[in-house]
Amino acid sequence: RWVRPDAAVAAGFSLDRRSALAAFALLPGPSAAFARATKPTVVLDRAGAAVLEGKWLATHTGPDLVLGLDGEPYFLLIKAEEPGETDDGVARRALQPFALRAECTHLGCLVAVDPGSGGFSCPCHGSRYAADGGVLRGPAPASLRLARVSVREDAVLVMSPWSEGDFRQV
Repeated sequence: RWVRPDAAVAAGFSLDRRSALAAFALLPGPSAAFARATKPTVVLDRAGAAVLEGKWLATHTGPDLVLGLDGEPYFLLIKAEEPGETDDGVARRALQPFALRAECTHLGCLVAVDPGSGGFSCPCHGSRYAADGGVLRGPAPASLRLARVSVREDAVLVMSPWSEGDFRQV
């Protein structure tokens, strides 16, 4: 059975990242490899509410954190369509079909938006990532992890595991 973070807190563990991982290892249940989400998960904002596509686009202009797969932090990304790409010639914004896990691939630190470059950076060890999550400078060994973002009929955003190849690899 999968152990939820609130169960770790109830067992007396703090919720900082390392303690949560240690708690998971100590509590009975399958390994983390088997605890991965396999079905679409509703995307939650910082207040714990389901994210609606239109509302998100109306209130956000760039990447921002949400809770996605396995309750982990992900960045939702917004792309601007050029006026020539739309039927009426008016520029619009839309969500990217992917989100980026906000965890540095070096040691698991939470990465931050780097407003100067339009990408992301690890405040702990200096890794830098492009706007699409591709690694630009180490010590990070790999790009930020991807997740598929889609919209249900009721306009709620859902996230599912990325199953395609990594488009950032050439």
